[in-house]
Amino acid sequence: MELIDQLEQRIDSLLETVAILKEDNRRLKEEVDLGLSVLEDENRELKEQLELERSTQDSVRQRIDALLLKLKDQTGGS
Repeated sequence: MELIDQLEQRIDSLLETVAILKEDNRRLKEEVDLGLSVLEDENRELKEQLELERSTQDSVRQRIDALLLKLKDQTGGS
């Protein structure tokens, strides 16, 4: 009978360990999901900033081109 008692205790201990590990896995997944959500938000924000910067640069280039063309026309440059 002593062996069956030890077996029962060992099984109970293992089941308890499995339950703890499942909870740890759930918590870690939750943390990862939250971290991914934050990264996605940051990524979206950075993409928006980059697009705004590109748009601003394009606008500035167009204005510079217009000014150069104006100078060329006014000075008769080639």
